[in-house]
Amino acid sequence: MPLIGLAALLTACGGGGDDNNDNPQNAQMSLAFSDAPVDAVNKVCIAVSNISIHPVSGTEQSWTTASFLTTTQDDGCTPAGQIIPVDSAGHPLFTYIDLLQYPGSSSRPLLASQSVVPGEYSQMRLRILDGRDVGNQFLDGTPYSYVRQDDEVIKPLEVPSNELKLDAFTIAANGLSAFTTEFDLRHSMVLPGNEDHYKLKPRGVRLVNNTEVATVKGTVATELCSSDLTDAFVYFYDELRPMGDDAYPDMADADNGFYASAPVVPLEGGGYGYELGFVNLGHYDMTLVCNGSVDDPVLPDDPNTTADNLVIDQVKKDQIVTAPTTTIDFNPL
Repeated sequence: MPLIGLAALLTACGGGGDDNNDNPQNAQMSLAFSDAPVDAVNKVCIAVSNISIHPVSGTEQSWTTASFLTTTQDDGCTPAGQIIPVDSAGHPLFTYIDLLQYPGSSSRPLLASQSVVPGEYSQMRLRILDGRDVGNQFLDGTPYSYVRQDDEVIKPLEVPSNELKLDAFTIAANGLSAFTTEFDLRHSMVLPGNEDHYKLKPRGVRLVNNTEVATVKGTVATELCSSDLTDAFVYFYDELRPMGDDAYPDMADADNGFYASAPVVPLEGGGYGYELGFVNLGHYDMTLVCNGSVDDPVLPDDPNTTADNLVIDQVKKDQIVTAPTTTIDFNPL
């Protein structure tokens, strides 16, 4: 199952890091969330309490809900009759984000124009409260971080160590560095075998610089996939495959070029299409996968069975993604 993203906001909210607002080089950072849809659930509510950035050399900087934008916005995640607890200063302990509300190129801003030290950073950490912890529950027993399935059953969302750790990035001097954390929930959120809770992993969560990304979208001809596009997805690979090699890996084989996926959905006015936001600029191989819903993000394809092998209808090699929007259609060959 896939998960979510962050995007930038250009409106300042005042202040810098909670304890450090003095930067002679005037570097600033903004952050927002975005997501790629996931199957069989209608809410993915994450309780975000802290964001920290860790320089290669120097002191880490962090922000709590006191600096978050729209802290009163809960995306409809707070259970009826319950309230988000507050700290001694009256600030909410966390801010809710329902990742499913920000698909494609849409996003939810969380930090805007925060003063930071420019330079190389080894990591960004998102503190997201683990829904399995009894201390992270409302009085009615609802987990702070949770997933609501299509059958309306609510299950805790596990976030190991209450943190997601994202990859290295650079903050430029004398300007605004705007980032998006894109959650590909099909890839980063899984339902373990006991099925009593979901688990969120950093795999499939991408931190991107908004000046280096584009939206990729296109139409998919109705006659493709034997005219059955109900389970179809478009897969992106940023490691270009050799000519003639049609053994494109599934989501579980992330070390072999798999980048992200986007579902094929009905379009207003008829036909089918797809959209994936916050794609890094560059070259990609793309495939139309007819049975993407069977792809397990943990278990790789088993060559001895056809139960989970991907059915690829069409391959587009070396597609160039440029800003702000790149259109790539899938039509009969």
